[in-house]
Amino acid sequence: MRSYILKALARRCAATVGRLALACVVAVNLSPEVARAADAYAAAYVAQNVPALVEVFKPASASVTMRNTGTAAWIAAQGDVFLATQRPQDNYYWCIQDNPHGMYSGNRVLLPHDVLPGEDVTFAFVVKPLSCGFAATAPFQFRMLSQTHGTFGEETPAATIVVSTAAQFVSQQVPGTAPAGATIGVKVTFKNTTDVGWRSADGYSLGSTGPPSNTSWGVSSVALPADVAPGATVTFAFNVTIPTVVGPYNFQWQMTGPGSAPFGQASPATPVNVVAAGPPNYQGLWWAAPAGRESGWGIDLAHQGDVIFATWFTYDATGKGLWLALIANKDVTTGAYTGTLLQSTGPPFSSVPFQPLQVTTVGVGTGALTFDDAGGGTFAYTLAGVTQTKTIVRQAFGPLPTCTFAIQSDLTLAYNYQDMWWAAPSGAEPGWGLSLAHEGDIVFGTWFTYDVDRTPMWLSFTAPKTADTSTNTYAGTLYRTTGPSFASVPFDPTEVVATSVGTASVVFTDGNSGTFEYSVNGVTGSKPITRQVFVTPGTVCQ
Repeated sequence: MRSYILKALARRCAATVGRLALACVVAVNLSPEVARAADAYAAAYVAQNVPALVEVFKPASASVTMRNTGTAAWIAAQGDVFLATQRPQDNYYWCIQDNPHGMYSGNRVLLPHDVLPGEDVTFAFVVKPLSCGFAATAPFQFRMLSQTHGTFGEETPAATIVVSTAAQFVSQQVPGTAPAGATIGVKVTFKNTTDVGWRSADGYSLGSTGPPSNTSWGVSSVALPADVAPGATVTFAFNVTIPTVVGPYNFQWQMTGPGSAPFGQASPATPVNVVAAGPPNYQGLWWAAPAGRESGWGIDLAHQGDVIFATWFTYDATGKGLWLALIANKDVTTGAYTGTLLQSTGPPFSSVPFQPLQVTTVGVGTGALTFDDAGGGTFAYTLAGVTQTKTIVRQAFGPLPTCTFAIQSDLTLAYNYQDMWWAAPSGAEPGWGLSLAHEGDIVFGTWFTYDVDRTPMWLSFTAPKTADTSTNTYAGTLYRTTGPSFASVPFDPTEVVATSVGTASVVFTDGNSGTFEYSVNGVTGSKPITRQVFVTPGTVCQ
């Protein structure tokens, strides 16, 4: 090996002049003993040219110039001398491109040519941060390295390079308090701040953070729902399973790229206080079982404490829409919720102002609700001499939320709007209401009001969340429906006819206030609304 180096030095000296030529002559003519003693690997930093900003996963050019200050030549053909990443040594954070040297591809730069003592060499290379799957951040810093003699010489100064976050945190939606063991819907939104698209096929996803891996929520990775263009945002809407052991838990997420390497900003570490689960809560929209068998009628339940306020929307003997209310108290012995069926008449929906003194309510029958579990039960009633029992289940048109009484004292913090709402301020217009079933990004609303002849009238709408992210708005078509009488056995859903009569929208300013706007056959109106709380502090769905 020594003879090879000496021959190489002799060849290079032939083309060298001046002081460097003298150094070459001395090096070549040294006796073997003296040469071995003088041979040394040493290097000095000369210069570097690096970009001020590098985007994650995007190629960027850089160069580092080093000087051979030792007495040994660096020979490219031997593949022994490299420029290597530091802190830690041979890290893959910068992911050096086009380096075919086996396992060192990505963390070392090949020597471009032989370098004699006293000569400078410029390593020009391309970096692509995080593309090699090294998640920990490392400085842009290098040092010469010989596989035989180890690292040597000066370390390059740490360059000031801003690595773009690539993923910018936008928002996340998670409750501050949740019942143990429940399934809860959450949302996390990130923005792609690079000029490179995130493709689901490449393995981009959302990952939970926390050492060694946060599996508290029953899921540690959520697939990218769709490709995300540069500058676009993506919202991950998914269900988590709340831990069964009470206490505080950390909720935090970060984007992961190919190879499951985390990158970009992480969402804020949000504490979620897990509390003991309360008794079953049945708040929501129910209909006949099995699901869809008697589509066209339903019953909305607002469940607070040991009281259920139910609103049954059905049809009278003429097929006209009819709604009745049931204030049902729990029987501590049987567990059933029973009460009187109430029928109301009142001012037409178009009355401005609405006159609550014109509302008249009378008892017209009885009703009872019993439940086998959180998702099934029966609705038994006696009305106009007709007694029937209906098996009922929850109406699921999206991810069903978990509802809990008294879990949140500040209702403004709620982000699921499933509840019974009425005119704001509370009690301003008793006699009409708006029942909202909120599943995923869809709200199904049933508006209980009065026709022009002051008889009960209900209208319904299915309202997806609008694309306008600046407002929390749900909007859709308003329908008036006719169908078989409540007394019909069997109930024939093919006789149900829904006719579009206008539009409806609900805009929420927080979890306890909003605006209900409607247009019915050319008549428009707008009502401020709030949750109807009849047992403090009310029920929140999550």
